[in-house]
Amino acid sequence: MFFSRHLKNRTDCKNRPAPRRTVVALMLTLLSAVSHAAPIDNGKDETALLIESTEQKQQQFSANFQAFLLTQPQWSSQKQSAIEPLLSAVKQHITDNNSLLAINAIFNNMALLHEHYDHRNIPYFINILLNQNNIKTARVLFEPIKHQGDQAFISHTTYRFATFSFKQNEWQKTRQLLDSIMNELVDEDYQHALLMQGVSLQKLQKHRDSIAYYEKIEPTSTYYLSARLNMAIANIRQGWWSDAHIIIQNTLKSAEAAEQEEALNRLYLTLGYSLLSQQNYRDARDNFRNISANSLFANRALLGITLAAANQNDFVGALNSANILKAKQTYELPVDESRLLTPYFYEKLQQPTTASAGYLEAINYYQKRVTEVQSLIDSDIELKNHPIKINTYVTLEIENNPLNLSADYPDYFFENYAQLKSYAEYFENSDNETIKNEYEQLNNQYQTTIVKMVRSLLRKRVEQLNSYMAQSRFGLARLYDNNLVDN
Repeated sequence: MFFSRHLKNRTDCKNRPAPRRTVVALMLTLLSAVSHAAPIDNGKDETALLIESTEQKQQQFSANFQAFLLTQPQWSSQKQSAIEPLLSAVKQHITDNNSLLAINAIFNNMALLHEHYDHRNIPYFINILLNQNNIKTARVLFEPIKHQGDQAFISHTTYRFATFSFKQNEWQKTRQLLDSIMNELVDEDYQHALLMQGVSLQKLQKHRDSIAYYEKIEPTSTYYLSARLNMAIANIRQGWWSDAHIIIQNTLKSAEAAEQEEALNRLYLTLGYSLLSQQNYRDARDNFRNISANSLFANRALLGITLAAANQNDFVGALNSANILKAKQTYELPVDESRLLTPYFYEKLQQPTTASAGYLEAINYYQKRVTEVQSLIDSDIELKNHPIKINTYVTLEIENNPLNLSADYPDYFFENYAQLKSYAEYFENSDNETIKNEYEQLNNQYQTTIVKMVRSLLRKRVEQLNSYMAQSRFGLARLYDNNLVDN
């Protein structure tokens, strides 16, 4: 078994003395803490409470909106006498990218669906409701199944609710829902359930327990790569570096990884930084070089190459990659940090004049950046001018400052906000001021909350920039002191 094969490696790792801390290593620690660490849950802060309140209002609005649509002849769906024509109508709406009318067709035929609560397509209808965050209607549809359905059907439907809870970051609830149905799930539903169990355990800081679930996921599953990456991270979190490296290296050789370039890039990045933290600089550098230039992780890989080269005393190589970062036309954190690193490398190359000019340039750069970012914090931020992009991560760019919203906040919140726009067209020819006002209030609360998030991330950026500026000043002072001693 995996645990017993590599127990010695784990023991060696735990007894290994702490690695030597160089200046560059300390920079790496700072960046890793900023860029990669999972947020710590110290209870619900003001933003978390706002998210919860907004989501509750959204779910209530969704139910009220469906009742409103039933009063609008041009939008209201037909009542059906059988499941098949209802299924056909719902599927047509989905094909037309009109989830709201699909939900309305379900909403208007609840009596029919309750009568046929054990129909094989009921989980399909529930899934559509959950995808639109219409949890209340989904629960009403689930009630007769819980009380009268057979166990297999209950499990198949419960899996949909577990998936919804997982998406909502409700880790304990996800586990509770899945624990009772795991043995009833088959094929990809079962593989997905294993992944959700593992991730939920990791989020609950139970890294060792999560590994048992990841190990069961088959290489043929679409969830295999995610499982292997999370399994490696679970090992890293416990200090089991050797196991983590073996997992990633074996996964990199798999056919599954070769077919998914960005997943491959993330594996290389994780392995690279893990090797870097273990002072295996040569191998770390090689792994960073495998990350494609157009990857989301390209700048972090460049920074990794820079730090690995510096720790090998290859300051020429470190300077070259730092200068590539410095020339980037963006304000990503690795790009900002390159301004601090370049004069340090000139200092190590015995070029004090260039290093001194570099530190002064960095100080001026960071002062300007702090002023600019603080100005953004104090300004009226209009989301319509800074569209939210939902992809691998949820991101937003404001005056060339890219912000990764996924790093601190749940993706579902932004996905639900994006869905909110689809409601607007149904109010154009209506005189129902109540539902219009409810929509506007909900939309405003989403925007207010997101702007609050943006300002919080910008304030963190100011803290990071101030830290870099302080280190630049320290570097300049150290350089002057050394020159005085030499003279």
